[in-house]
Amino acid sequence: MAEAAEFGPEKMALSAELLKALTAGDAARLKQLLSGAGRPQAEGQVTINANGGGASPVAVSPSRAGASCLLGVTSNGNTALHLVASRGHAELAALVCEKEPSLVAARNRSLDTALHCAAKAGHGEVAACLLSAMRAGGEDAAAALRARNCLGATALYEAVRYRHVGVVDLLMSEAPELSALPTEDGSSPLYLAAAIQSLEMVKAIVRPSLDGTTSPASYSGPEGRTALHAATFNTRGISREIAQEILNWEPEGPALLTKVDSSGRTPLHLAIRHSSDSVIDLFLNVPTSEELARMSDNHGSFPVHVAAIAGRTAAIDKLAQKCPDFYEMVDAQGRNLLHCAVQHNQYTLVRYICQNDTFSMLLNAVDYYGNTPLHLAAKYGFPGIVSLLLQTMTVKSCIANKDGLTAQDLAIHELLPRREAYYILSQQYLTLSCLRDSGAIVTLDGLYNYLANVKPEMEEASNEEDNLSKTGTIGSVLIATVAFAAAFTVPGGFVADDHPSAGAAVMARRFAFRAFAVSDTLALVCSATATCFFIYAGTGEVAPDKRRRYSLLPRL
Repeated sequence: MAEAAEFGPEKMALSAELLKALTAGDAARLKQLLSGAGRPQAEGQVTINANGGGASPVAVSPSRAGASCLLGVTSNGNTALHLVASRGHAELAALVCEKEPSLVAARNRSLDTALHCAAKAGHGEVAACLLSAMRAGGEDAAAALRARNCLGATALYEAVRYRHVGVVDLLMSEAPELSALPTEDGSSPLYLAAAIQSLEMVKAIVRPSLDGTTSPASYSGPEGRTALHAATFNTRGISREIAQEILNWEPEGPALLTKVDSSGRTPLHLAIRHSSDSVIDLFLNVPTSEELARMSDNHGSFPVHVAAIAGRTAAIDKLAQKCPDFYEMVDAQGRNLLHCAVQHNQYTLVRYICQNDTFSMLLNAVDYYGNTPLHLAAKYGFPGIVSLLLQTMTVKSCIANKDGLTAQDLAIHELLPRREAYYILSQQYLTLSCLRDSGAIVTLDGLYNYLANVKPEMEEASNEEDNLSKTGTIGSVLIATVAFAAAFTVPGGFVADDHPSAGAAVMARRFAFRAFAVSDTLALVCSATATCFFIYAGTGEVAPDKRRRYSLLPRL
């Protein structure tokens, strides 16, 4: 890239007078300089690198001695045409193109042509002038129209990036083939226009040409996404309008509904996750909507699973109408939509499913591990959802999973190894209470499984508690010692015996001393109490549950 960056004329710089005329847009002064008035006539050869190719000498005849000054560059490789294109000087751009047509194909150190500069700055008149020069400039100039800069972007892509609708409209009218050229990462101008939420630019890119020819635009985006994928993620409330424009793009638009990205997700998957109900309705009202509703991603998740994860009740109703066998749709782990709703704590959706007989077949369904929705609610500690499920009479709490564990077994397994096991307001504790109060059972297999898997963890936790108790005891004793000593060595000392109020603290009447006395007393009492708790918790004869409880009290 370093070698390819040596663009533009070499060993020649634009003069200060010419730079001043170009940047100021002084057409009269530029004509005077190009005519050679007031400057010596140069003859010989200069070297120019056009289109990123090799440098080649250009002979300068006496008749072109004035125009030869245009072959210089700035320190960044910008030619005279780059300068006027960036500043929107259309008259100067036409004059430069007339005097030195080869500059139309010249590129600077960023690989930008003058058309790139005009597109970035949004100067439509200059872009139109450059397009005319490129069309009339032969094969090299025509090739420069499709040139990509160091970012892999064409002039059209840059116009979309900088949101210049007028330039996009012009380029799509004069050079629609640019819309078919994506960047190196696969991002097309149409994808970018949809991603930055520009309805006007999407319309300009997908519209047919004047002769009725379909737009040749590419719909590709990074990671296999299409422009329709990008249209679903929209924060300006115009997702439906952009998606509708893309769908109206015949024949490519409707086919994009079934295109999947690298994760196997269709636009419907993303619409359910990120868009409004109107976009979902738009996708589900097309002739291929039933096929679309039955497409799963790489993890086996169907649109109904995505709707359950997002808590989209209305979307689930629409998808259930499209797919009457929705209860058969399971992901790679065998989970149906209710499993997903429970796992992501979608309380409102779970309540809706529990109250709707249409979804009754989901309530006791098991995944590939034998877990029902109640198992997952118990495992993740969602007492509200556990309560909803237990209030539904058809939900069975006695079903055992692949490991022989019921929902209450799982709740116990998740609670006991935790430090908040005795905190009655913890989510896991409330979950276990709901199951216990409903009459859920604890199985013998679950008990043995717990002892086999949790006992080592409990022993490790007990050892950790012993270490913490020892450390806490030493720390609390030190604090008690310092607090006790501070009572006899008060700040400021005591009044001498030969003075009035002998033996009293010198600073006794100050508020700061009273605050010190109260703080020191509290420190002594609290540290002594904590020491007693730590000593009791560190006694081996005390039951493990009491040891943990007493070791937690000083920390609270």
